Amino acid sequence: MGGPFTAQAPAKINLSLRVLGKRPDGFHELFGLMAKIGLRDDVRLSPAEAGRDLDELAYEDLLGPPLGGTLALDGGFLGPDNLALRAVRAFRRETGHPGFPVVVCLAKRVPLRAGLGGGSSDAAAVLRILNRRGLVAHGRLAILARDLGGDVPFFLEDGPICWAGGVGERLRPHAGPRPGTHVVLVNPGLQVSTAAAFGRLGLTTGPGSSISLFAEPSFSPSLVPPIGHNDLEEAAMGLHPSLAGVKAIIASVSPAPDSVGLSGSGPTFWALYGGQGLAARAARSLARPGWWVAVAPLLPEDPPEAE
Repeated sequence: MGGPFTAQAPAKINLSLRVLGKRPDGFHELFGLMAKIGLRDDVRLSPAEAGRDLDELAYEDLLGPPLGGTLALDGGFLGPDNLALRAVRAFRRETGHPGFPVVVCLAKRVPLRAGLGGGSSDAAAVLRILNRRGLVAHGRLAILARDLGGDVPFFLEDGPICWAGGVGERLRPHAGPRPGTHVVLVNPGLQVSTAAAFGRLGLTTGPGSSISLFAEPSFSPSLVPPIGHNDLEEAAMGLHPSLAGVKAIIASVSPAPDSVGLSGSGPTFWALYGGQGLAARAARSLARPGWWVAVAPLLPEDPPEAE
């Protein structure tokens, strides 16, 4: 393997999200617009020390207040089911490479369980590093990514903004908002159960495929969710009523955002601004005890290439 090898792992926001139905496999059929943002983790892979027989996870907590220190309290992040470690095992099963234990080191800036796809992006970065020599065809790598999690295929794509369907594996590039757009991220420090949020929708197995949407030259206006629409938002607010107040504060801040929405099942809200200065002013106005507030370009400034 050599190394160490590194790659960037950008976060994402759901600019829109519609839940079309529940599938026979238990997952939900989704359709919406996903965008990578300029907040990112850095991922590094290197061979483990001689004598080690298991892959290892190391991390640097760069979250900042008030979320700094939360990584050490999350058993899912620290355990063997960490998505980045699972990506190593999936690639090894597919190729036999690397045939020796590795250390996955994550410089974490993206909060956990925040609706920002940090774990999925870390896993995609691991796959890009391991496949830097093209051992696995892109189509097959996308299947490995899909099996790891619905957001992982999106992070394998070069396009920064995509329409996403299926469980997230059907992707179609989208031009997106104008260059220079910045996003203010606000996480009020809650924990929203994604499973519980989907459960509140009360969907039963039945029709609702996004396949036809991707077969059409243009999308039907009645089916394309507008920017800021998220079918999971009301469900998340049902679980945590205080989220409605958080959104109201963001929507009423000065300077006013172009649009506001919830990313995934939350609890992180995003607000779009036409420039960095406007976003920075809004972020200062939104500072609250216990809230994590960050500003980032809507689109990553650098491609997340493996080196």
